[in-house]
Amino acid sequence: MAKHAYLSASSAERWINCPGSARLAALYPENSSDAANEGSLAHEVAQILIEYNAGELKKKQKEERLAEMKKKVDAFYAEHKDMVGSYNAMLTILEPYIDYVWAEYQEAKKADKATVLMTEVRVDFSEYVPEGFGTSDVVIIGNDRIVVIDLKYGKGVPVSAIDNPQIRLYALGAIEKFDLVYDFARAKGVIYQPRLDSVTEQELPVAELRDWAEKNVKPAALEAAGENAHFCPGPWCDSHFCPAAARCRTRANWLLALEKFAVTDPELLTDDELGEILPKLDSLQAFSRKVTDYVLSAITTGRPVKGWKVIEGRSNRKYKDEDKVAAAVMAAGYDEAVIYERSLLGITKMTALIGAKKFKEVIEKAGLVYKPPGAPKLAPESDPHPAFNPAAADFDD
Repeated sequence: MAKHAYLSASSAERWINCPGSARLAALYPENSSDAANEGSLAHEVAQILIEYNAGELKKKQKEERLAEMKKKVDAFYAEHKDMVGSYNAMLTILEPYIDYVWAEYQEAKKADKATVLMTEVRVDFSEYVPEGFGTSDVVIIGNDRIVVIDLKYGKGVPVSAIDNPQIRLYALGAIEKFDLVYDFARAKGVIYQPRLDSVTEQELPVAELRDWAEKNVKPAALEAAGENAHFCPGPWCDSHFCPAAARCRTRANWLLALEKFAVTDPELLTDDELGEILPKLDSLQAFSRKVTDYVLSAITTGRPVKGWKVIEGRSNRKYKDEDKVAAAVMAAGYDEAVIYERSLLGITKMTALIGAKKFKEVIEKAGLVYKPPGAPKLAPESDPHPAFNPAAADFDD
């Protein structure tokens, strides 16, 4: 298992906002999930393809390494049958990411022919975070500019590179690593999520990036590394998977403070009170799930929780063998066309089937795909997205 920093870049948003969470999180052992292992395989495949494009691997070397990865990837999906996937599907999913990295590299070379591209670069940002280090998936250096790209293979929720502490710390670490050779003026951070069709970027002056780290990161990191760090619960408890979220007393008190609204007088809540409640609702639901999962695990592993037990939940009937069921129904006189349903593959599955390039040629160029406006949703005023304009939206299209 790879070593992880106590104050990791991936959890930076959490410990910057809640320094005390670092100490509590360290009490829980690191467990690698199936999704994380899948992501690691995808990173290995992407690295081989990027290195080949950059001329670091000969064709034979690429083919040999990819053949080995094919065995590993297909074996992984064969073992984890609940995770739909294959080596060929992974290649299709990664294709636009590989193209994006290559395009960024070529664009940088237009300004500086000596531009270099590196993969899996270990970066050290301990100038701002005690013992802080990490690994950047791609680093492109050309002229006075550095580009740091992070691949996220998961299909959970979109993660924005805008004001993102993880990608900023990776950029700072890469700058420090090569600062003696290059005089950087600007840094660009990119987060690419191919399975969510999400690509976000942010470019900043290096001076602004360092100023942010000095004023925001360094004080929080020093406090988090100490013994008396304060706790500050918020949405980062869930978005950055705090392992102590189900048992954190400060978070529980923060959420249970909603109880005061149960006795608010007069009978109707004010608009300001609704604004105070809203930020906690998602956290309250997540807290409920985490507590339930934690207690379920505790009881099933032999640790009783007073007043609770584990029972068998409701289940639905299933066919033991769908082929035999179909044969039996058709033998009873029903036509095959009646007992099966058919629907067109969705965009993601269709792209995996025919490939991204063919999808663009056959479907997108024919104007057969469109993206309707998203339904209105609430967001805090600090959210970087523009405010929704009802007049510009057409939900009937």
